[in-house]
This record gives sequence, structure tokens and C-alpha cells, in this order.
Amino acid sequence: MEELYIELNALSPLAIRADHAPGGAATAGYISGTTFIGALAAAHRLLRPHDTSEFERWFLSEQILYSNLYPASFADTGLQDRNLPVYPLPRTAQSCKRHPGFLFPEKADNDAHGVRDSLIDWALFKLSLRNGADPLAALEKHKECRCGERMDVFDGYYRRNDLRKSQLIQAKDRKRLRTHSGIDRRSGTVQEGILYNRQVFGEGMRFWGALKVAGDEQLFSEFTSFLKDLDNKNKGLLRLGTGRTRGMGKVTIKVEQPKKAQRDPLELFKQRLEQFDALLHSQAEHFKLAGLENSFFFALTLHSPLILQDELLRYQGSIDGNTNATTKAARLEQLVDCAIPGLERIYQNAGVRRVAGWLELWGTPRMNEYAIEPGSVFLFACEGKPGEEAYQALFNLDQEGTGKRRAEGFGRVCVSDQFHQEIEVL
Repeated sequence: MEELYIELNALSPLAIRADHAPGGAATAGYISGTTFIGALAAAHRLLRPHDTSEFERWFLSEQILYSNLYPASFADTGLQDRNLPVYPLPRTAQSCKRHPGFLFPEKADNDAHGVRDSLIDWALFKLSLRNGADPLAALEKHKECRCGERMDVFDGYYRRNDLRKSQLIQAKDRKRLRTHSGIDRRSGTVQEGILYNRQVFGEGMRFWGALKVAGDEQLFSEFTSFLKDLDNKNKGLLRLGTGRTRGMGKVTIKVEQPKKAQRDPLELFKQRLEQFDALLHSQAEHFKLAGLENSFFFALTLHSPLILQDELLRYQGSIDGNTNATTKAARLEQLVDCAIPGLERIYQNAGVRRVAGWLELWGTPRMNEYAIEPGSVFLFACEGKPGEEAYQALFNLDQEGTGKRRAEGFGRVCVSDQFHQEIEVL
């Protein structure tokens, strides 16, 4: 499976409706994969209206897994100009309530006191309740910031420096309000006394995402060439969001193929899981928690919304580790299609949101669905170190995602995200 890094730059104000509720003025925090597909499909129809077979391969066959595009404007120009991944912060991230934010960049106007992850703290809290130890001991250390203020939930999007792994920086959203006059439906002129506001991303706002192409080399080459033509020969043709007839939504696209890792990706994946497990065990020893010697811990962190349904098509708000009496398998085992001995969910921090949408080609609204929010975290334990089959199954989950509408950016999962190892402020 090949991968493409995508960077969008807004040339005009950009409005992405957060919901289709009447009177909604807020814009979404990112460009959804559904919106991105609609923009590319509209551009394809303008440039190649008769090539229906190509349209089907690119937008209907699910051979290309599109992604959400997250804010990628940063205070540090060095990291902004580099095409590095941008991820949503996990729901376990925390920062000072009075001075929130990452320590980097180290500038005079940056009064942030740093960000850390609390997943291991909550894991030890849950495990202490079972082992009879003091459950609050694991939460006392980082309950307060160094300045004495309380630590609070910290959300948003971040980028990690690939040269200095300890450097993380938060993305800026650059939103503002745009005021419009109401239009009289009968006369088609401005209606007196009617004004409304619409929140938009400002000009110059950047977004980042990663596409995955599962087709053959020819499909990858032709699709990459089409995206590069949008940047070179047809600059300014790509538009997305609402208000496009009012001059909004004009963007440029930049495409880059990431460098391939020098080491085997599966080996790097195993190393990441084992480092997280070793860190959790070392913290457990510090708090004198016994009985965990035969347990292996790993976490699932959502990098995009996840739409899950059970056998009766009911939407699921979590990923369960307990065995289902009907299927005789845990929900996670069903997702990875592999038996994991002693699988158990230890902790979760998750939310659910409604997913609305619009079918650009048909001009009709999509059916509302419900998804687990990006940034949601699920911590699991199993008996002993996973075998090769289990490692491969979890690696496939990490690379390919799961759930419904994966081709639209949903269902991207990271197993034992490196951010969960940041137990000290960064």
C-alpha cells in the first residue's frame, strides 16, 4: 500500500459546516475526508467528464483511502514548511489550566507550561483498584502544574519533529467570523435588518493529510499525476466547503510521497508496542503494583472518527475487550480477526459524535451516523507477549484502519501511539 502526503493551502476564506442544524454558524475543526473527496470528484468531472471508468476507480471502488485534513499552520516556520504528519491530540493529553500549550517553540511570547499524557496514570489508577493499592497515588504526581495551577484537558492538533522526537508543536486554527446580509427570498435583494455570522478559516490556513492507495502501480501513478496537475496546470480549480459561489473555498494542493523507512515497518511497530508496555510496567513497579508480570499492555488511539456497528446494525460507542456471549469473541478480536488470549479492556476515554454530510454528485444529504470521536483512547491487556499472528493483526489494524467508510477518512487507528509515552511535560 502506497502513501501520499497532501497539503492544502487556503487562498480564500474556507467554511466547513460543523453540522447541518438550522442556524449553525460554527465551522468544523478540520476538512473531513468526505469533503475532500467531493472536491476532487468535482474537479475530475470538470477536467475529464467522459472518463467514467477512471472516476469509478478513484472515487467509488475504495482502492484509495482518503483522509481527513487537519490544521497544519504552526508558529515555527521550520516545522510548518516541512511535510510531516499532523495528528489529533489524544483525550488523555493534559496541560496547565492557566498556561496551556507545548513548551516548543521556545520564544519570549510562549508562556505555555507544557503538555503531557495521562493514560499511564489512569491505567495505574484502574489497576490499583484491583490490587488493593492506593488508587490515588498514581494521580497525585501530575495533578497540578509546576506553577501550582490545576492540570486540565488539552485538545487540538500537533506535529512532531522527526529530527528531535521531544519537540512537539500545536497547530493554530486561524478562525474568524464573516458577516453576511440576509437575502429576501421573494425579491432576491438584501432584506433589511437581517445579518448573520459564519465562522471561517482565514486565507493562508494550511491543512495536512495522508492518502493510502491500495491499487496497482498504474492507479497510483495516474492518480498522483492528476493531483499534481491540480497544483500546476489547473491551480485554483479545486474548491471545497460552503459559500463557493461567494468566492470562498479556493485552495491549492501540494502532493509529496513520504520517504520509505529504512527498517522493516513491522519491526518498528513491535518496538513501539514493547516500549509502551515496558514504560507502563516500570511505572507500576514504582508504585509497587504486583501481579502484572504476565500482562502485556497496548492502547488504541483514534486518529479519525470511527463508525462501528454490531450484528444488529446498532452504532457502538466503544471498543470492548470482554467476550460477547453471542459471538464468543471480544469486539477487538472481531476487528483484527485474530484471537488474543486473555484480552481485557482496562481503561477508556471516548466520546461519540453525530456524523452528517452532503452528497455533492447527487445534491442530497447523507444519512446521519454516529462515530467514536477522534482522540479517543482504549487501553487493553492480554496474557503474555503477543505472538506473531497477533502482532501482524494489530499491525494491519494500524495500517489499514477499521469500521465503516474507511475510504472517506474514517476508522484510522494507531496502536500504542508514541504520544502515550510522554509522561513528562513537553
